[in-house]
Amino acid sequence: MQTRATAMARVQARCDEQALCILLGKAAAPKPSSASKRKVLSSDSESDEEIPVRPLKRAAPAPKAPAAATPKATPAKSKPRLVDSGSEDERPAPKAKPKPKARAPPSDESESEEEEEVKPKPKSRAKATPPAAKAASSSKAAKPAAKPAAAKPEVKDEDKEDEKPKFNYFAHKANATGPKAPGSKDIPMGQPGCLAGLTLVFTGELESLGRDEAIELAKRYFAKVTGAPSGKTTYVVLGDNAGPGKLRTIKEKNIPTLTEDQFLDLIRTRKPGKLDDKTKAAIEKEEKKVLDQAMELERREKEEEKLQKRKEAALEGTGQAVKKVAPPSAQLWTTKYAPATIKEICGNKGQVEKLTNWLTDWQKNYKTGFKRPGKDGGGLYRAVLLSGGPGIGKTTSAHLVAKAVGYNPLELNASDARSKKLIENFTNIDNTSLDGFFQGKGAGSTTVANANVNSRTCLIMDEVDGMSSGDRGGVGALNALIKKTKIPMILICNDRSLPKMKPLWGTTFNLPFRKPSAAEIRSRILSILYKEKLKIPSNVVDELIGGVNSDIRQVLNMLSTYKLSKSDMTFDEGKELLKLNEKNTIMTPFTITDKITGPYAFSRTNKQTLNDKMELFFHDISFMPLFIQEHYIKTNPAALNNLDGPEKAMKNMELLSKASDWISDGDLVDRMIHGSEQHWSLLPLHAVTSMVAPSSYIYGTGRSPAGGGWGGPAFPQWLGQNSKQTKLQRQLTDIQIRMRLRVSGGRDEIRQQYMPLLASKIVTPLMTSGSGAIDETIATMDEYYLGKDDWDAFVELGVDSMRDELVLKQIPSATKAAFTRAYNKADHPIAFHKGDMFAASKKKITNDGPAPDNDEVFEEDEAPPADDDEDAGADDDVNDLGKDKLIKAVKPKGKGKAKK
Repeated sequence: MQTRATAMARVQARCDEQALCILLGKAAAPKPSSASKRKVLSSDSESDEEIPVRPLKRAAPAPKAPAAATPKATPAKSKPRLVDSGSEDERPAPKAKPKPKARAPPSDESESEEEEEVKPKPKSRAKATPPAAKAASSSKAAKPAAKPAAAKPEVKDEDKEDEKPKFNYFAHKANATGPKAPGSKDIPMGQPGCLAGLTLVFTGELESLGRDEAIELAKRYFAKVTGAPSGKTTYVVLGDNAGPGKLRTIKEKNIPTLTEDQFLDLIRTRKPGKLDDKTKAAIEKEEKKVLDQAMELERREKEEEKLQKRKEAALEGTGQAVKKVAPPSAQLWTTKYAPATIKEICGNKGQVEKLTNWLTDWQKNYKTGFKRPGKDGGGLYRAVLLSGGPGIGKTTSAHLVAKAVGYNPLELNASDARSKKLIENFTNIDNTSLDGFFQGKGAGSTTVANANVNSRTCLIMDEVDGMSSGDRGGVGALNALIKKTKIPMILICNDRSLPKMKPLWGTTFNLPFRKPSAAEIRSRILSILYKEKLKIPSNVVDELIGGVNSDIRQVLNMLSTYKLSKSDMTFDEGKELLKLNEKNTIMTPFTITDKITGPYAFSRTNKQTLNDKMELFFHDISFMPLFIQEHYIKTNPAALNNLDGPEKAMKNMELLSKASDWISDGDLVDRMIHGSEQHWSLLPLHAVTSMVAPSSYIYGTGRSPAGGGWGGPAFPQWLGQNSKQTKLQRQLTDIQIRMRLRVSGGRDEIRQQYMPLLASKIVTPLMTSGSGAIDETIATMDEYYLGKDDWDAFVELGVDSMRDELVLKQIPSATKAAFTRAYNKADHPIAFHKGDMFAASKKKITNDGPAPDNDEVFEEDEAPPADDDEDAGADDDVNDLGKDKLIKAVKPKGKGKAKK
């Protein structure tokens, strides 16, 4: 009992010391392992020397070790110490704990115990010290004690309790089912611009407003809405089930929060014009920037008009034709307000700078063989690839950079001839082509599109991802030309990740362009509107930019058309204009499946009508039913969010059953559409039964196969299995046609009855006997008119223990090679069939039924019936072997014609 009490007291003292160190911010003492605790508690019958404590201190203390290092087994005389960031003098003394009365240690052990309170024992000393080690310690032996066996690291229960589960965003998103009472509160009518200068963040689910509705309401009154709270956030509108990360940021930065009612009251009561000095300065700066850009546009337009008049005046007396340019009022806005300098490009400043550096150093890198990567790594490439969405400034940047560096840009796009021969001509500037010779430009020059190609020409290939067989060379030929081009090439595409673009990944300098933000485009659009005297608020401009995915050309085209009828625009009119000019983008089946089965696809806040959801089906009417059938069992339905246990499992099975019933109905409708009846008017019904109705039951987040993450739509496995089934059926049909000369039976009977027995004659011997069974196998195959391809089909059609992967593993590679050589070397019988053996028998009209009425049949150029003599002559011609083209008469030796 005394031994147990002593051990428990030491463990208690060590735990108290750890708690004190944690409170004071010092390094915590290592806790005894569970193995050590078990040793202490099970030592009732052992002596005092078997208690797992360190030997008494007899020597000078060992030097300090780094705190991060793992304590190793040390000699008995040197005791490991706990080292923290502070000095020993600054270390606070532990609190004194009352010791048990039953404990009566000797005096030297008391000294050791006091040291243990300051320098606790590390983990590596958890095991009981053997008596031999004690003896070595007391005698101060020069040799260190034997290193104890390393104990396996154990996971502590305390560490498990401290570990917090990682936040699962997708599970959190699945629980978001929209507002509890949508539309239950009146939306106030605030004054225009009442939220100007405020930066808001919405998190969680509000009571009556959906997330999109609340953001749109805030932007309507000029508030700036961001996705995550920061130091610049004015208010956070907080709802239920808010994200823990945002809540943590709100608490750390002490950001004010608003409920839904407070947010609506803010719109109702706040007056416009309440701006702080910082916001006022930012607004004034942006207004000044807009005004300066508008004045620059006005000045540039006047200079262009003066330059055009000078050209016309200079050409009037020469008799040459004057190239007329449309006045600015008749030009398209995309042409009229196209950037004229690099500074006027909106967004992608870093990529434009890299393009400029690459083109500036191109001649230098050409002389060194493109072996120096340079600052951005572009010095290794002869061509550059600009990729990104349409209308974000890729082509404009290429032209402006080429002109700024001193090159003459030559553009070829999908509407031009981009054949392999043409590209070879003008990428090789040192060729001896006579294209330019007959135009008086010398034999070493090449003329393309009325432009002389020389060393200062920069080729711009637009819409490279649109190259096809019509370009007579395609991307592969272009890639080969890039490797030897003698002029810089700038390639432009929309999607670099396409499979056809793969050859260009390693031969071009990749510069992906991203779509500019609304803030980067806003000032440019507002300056154009100021010049055109079109009054549109900045929040409406932001809405237009976001609605077209930052496509600047699309925004200018919409505004130029709108200017013809009105001179101002409200927020609602901007939404209506966006809806009228919405891009009809073609979505892939993956994005459609993700959209129709997403967590908000059928929630109460979703504003899509049934027709809108049916329109998604018509993006790809063939693949969408297959994608839904593949994906419907791989979701976490939103209807299960408030359920748990067996009830959740039963509800899930009910939802899957209803969805599968609709999918079955969709298959029946599909058979009526693609069957013999061809009821194509049922396509809308097919859209509902095969896609919309099943998705209404299983919409939610995707369930990852590994669990815990987003499981996106997968490619339908049915396509691969169906292709394999068709292939195997074709192979089985070929085997049945050849074997029917020896056996009788249909395809199913051949597969079920004959093939298992025949496989034991032509497949199993090669597995068991190896090369010795080759001759016997070939003889059996010849008996049934089977070829080498049929043998491969036998193996592929095997099941269970005769599966192809198991069979091919048991046949050595040398045996398979010898079998192939032996089969190709010998002659084999060939099954011969007449053409009418497998043709359908012609039905003859009998005299039993009524004869068909052919009175209405009109045959054009009907020939009169032939005479009997002509028929006889025709038969003689057929039987005359001399007129047979396949039979040639043997010419006799010598002169004269051969007799027939």
